[in-house]
Amino acid sequence: MLDINLSSQGYTFLCSLLNGLVLAFIYTIFKCIRLAFSNRKIPTIICDVLYMLLFTLFTYIFSIGFTQGRVRYYVLIGEVLAILIYKFTLGWLLDKLFARILKLFRKIYMFLQKNISVFAKK
Repeated sequence: MLDINLSSQGYTFLCSLLNGLVLAFIYTIFKCIRLAFSNRKIPTIICDVLYMLLFTLFTYIFSIGFTQGRVRYYVLIGEVLAILIYKFTLGWLLDKLFARILKLFRKIYMFLQKNISVFAKK
């Protein structure tokens, strides 16, 4: 029988917050990949499906390690809470930063494409 006390539940909840932060950061990476493809439908679907699979895998492995595979609602609540906190704080800042970096890469790409085509014509 699984012996669960309040301190182990608290520790598991805090670890689920950390797991949620990792998942939220992974989502930010997938979001950048989607933005690089200019919001095309196929890359968006692929990124979303991969993220859902990763989210499921991370949560499953976490549950195996911390709750012996049993579904605990406080684990799911901790993950979702961490994702929301991340999204409205650090995630917002990283979205802005990555958007600027992507914009800079696009400008460099356009500049190089323009100049390389000029040299190729000569």
